[in-house]
Amino acid sequence: MCINKKVLIIGIDGGTWTILAPAMEQGYMPHLKELVACGASGILTSTIPAITPAAWGSFQTGMNPGENGVYNFYRWDKKQRKGIVASSKSLHGTIWDIASGAGKRVGVLNVPMTYPPKQINGYMVTGMLTPSVEAEFTYPGTLKGQLLKAVGDYDILNLENARKGAPHKQFREYVQWMTSIIDSRTRAAEFIINKEPLDIFMVHFQASDVIQHSLWCYMDREHPLYDPGKQHFIFENFYRQLDRKIDRIRQAFAAKNEGDYLTFVISDHGFQGHYKKFNLGRWLGQEGFVRHKMRYAGTKTSLPVRWAKQSGIGKLLRSVLSPETVAKMEGAVKLKEEHADSENSKVHLQLCCAEAFIFLLEENDTQRLATAQELAEKIQAIKDPENGRPVAAAIHRKEDIYRGRSLDLMPDLVVVPSEGYSFYSQIGSAGELLCKVNTKDDLHIGMHHPDGILVVSGKVIKQQDKIKGRIVDVAPSILYCLGLPIRQDSDGKVLENLFLQQFLDQNPITTTSPADPDVDQKDADEVYSSQDEREIEERLKNLGYL
Repeated sequence: MCINKKVLIIGIDGGTWTILAPAMEQGYMPHLKELVACGASGILTSTIPAITPAAWGSFQTGMNPGENGVYNFYRWDKKQRKGIVASSKSLHGTIWDIASGAGKRVGVLNVPMTYPPKQINGYMVTGMLTPSVEAEFTYPGTLKGQLLKAVGDYDILNLENARKGAPHKQFREYVQWMTSIIDSRTRAAEFIINKEPLDIFMVHFQASDVIQHSLWCYMDREHPLYDPGKQHFIFENFYRQLDRKIDRIRQAFAAKNEGDYLTFVISDHGFQGHYKKFNLGRWLGQEGFVRHKMRYAGTKTSLPVRWAKQSGIGKLLRSVLSPETVAKMEGAVKLKEEHADSENSKVHLQLCCAEAFIFLLEENDTQRLATAQELAEKIQAIKDPENGRPVAAAIHRKEDIYRGRSLDLMPDLVVVPSEGYSFYSQIGSAGELLCKVNTKDDLHIGMHHPDGILVVSGKVIKQQDKIKGRIVDVAPSILYCLGLPIRQDSDGKVLENLFLQQFLDQNPITTTSPADPDVDQKDADEVYSSQDEREIEERLKNLGYL
């Protein structure tokens, strides 16, 4: 049982036993059930926050978000007072880098935080936060044309219509649409696997996260809107298909690679119900932590003018009125909107999914500490008037949960909501600060939970069903399987209890000193054009992530 195993990694974004366990028990996912039965399975704890960019960034490096500087889809730059889209350039010493440097052949498909693609010893197709298929999203560059020719309907994350009521108004079509996305992704995986034998290959499925956000209420038995009929339809048409895709990918990998290999099935976080939202942005203004001001937000024509244009009467008016009169009538109405004035505020608020990130803006250290203390006490005191539950489960200081070269880039406070709650910001809105989630309009009926899934199968794996690990432990464990040393400063550790004792005895863990990444943060920031950033922001808003 020598070391140097080949590794197949299947990422199920948002994968949670709350859904996967009943799907297996009811016979919808026999292939995943078999992997669980013959291997090791259990809980994989996510990062803080438990969201896609932070978790998948830490998975790839085995390091906490404070080392990578990636905690959200955007990093807020205090000096420039703007958000900067996260990218692969913030991640150094990834498993793909290390495996490539050791001469291993590598394949990476659709993994978040891989754009722009890095030069590796193999093939990379970037994932979430790729601007579009028009961008250069593959390595080598020639792979792009080959992939699009082989998989004609391939797209990075073509979910722009998700917020238009499709999950509920067009329930069946929506589920089938999600299924078509995982089918396209599987054909792309088979295309890359079949190019040549690979020592390590990973494919990531994002659609599982999206369908759980939007349709959680129908699948979770604890949710008031739980619907057995709709659960059956989702299990039959999405999760059964996902299970078949997992088997297809494993068959393709086995056929192309001789000998034993290991399969890792992992998720970046789990899921739970989402019931109430607290308007933290407006609360910060009311409490004096944030000041707001009006700004120009574009123009629009008045309703009568729009009606005139659509009805054709505008053409008639132009024929009988002077140009000056028409111009006055068609004059655009200037729009203004209220927004946070970071120049004159004590804090800056950044939000993603459910969590809140707070940056302290005061220059004086004593004032900053006093503001942090006051803010933490006041947020902890916020209670749901219906049940008396705190809205916030925890308020973390960055020094308490992060470490590493990018600590200065991290938010000063990370506010984690209690189970079932989230934070949002609508500065100009009226009404109660705490409101119930509207299942008709809100794409996030389900929200993230820190407990994800881990399944590992192979001849050297010890059968068990209560394994516990952290997402930072996956990279060291995979490198160990490949026969490669682990960084001495890695936050993650090899999950030794995954393996048979004989295998561990024959293959002791080795370590290596980390190379200085010599990171130029400016270079890491200058990845996206302003147009790219606008498109990515719009896509994230359509998905309900912002």
